[in-house]
Amino acid sequence: MNEKADLKTAISQAAKRHPTQEPARIQIYGKKEILFCRMTNLSATGAFFEILNSNYTPRIGERVSVTVNLKKVQKSHTLTGQVVWSKGSGLGIAFIKQNKLIYKTAPKSV
Repeated sequence: MNEKADLKTAISQAAKRHPTQEPARIQIYGKKEILFCRMTNLSATGAFFEILNSNYTPRIGERVSVTVNLKKVQKSHTLTGQVVWSKGSGLGIAFIKQNKLIYKTAPKSV
């Protein structure tokens, strides 16, 4: 299956969304910049993020590493995803399962 077909599948698999207000960081694979965000809803297949502090908005198709700080349990969780849509300061990210992930360039460590 090609990348465009994967994006269409990710968009069409609408899973039940859960509202949240968790702080998050997004790093685009191959770039140094870290975007500080707020995750405003979460589903089993992806999440919506509101960018809080960046001049750069990831483009559709870019692979990202997302770290979400879970305040209630005082832990953070890191997931890999792909931007499936973007508008203004908001973006939708579909999660990528580890067994489907092909690394082109890993995010630069901070």
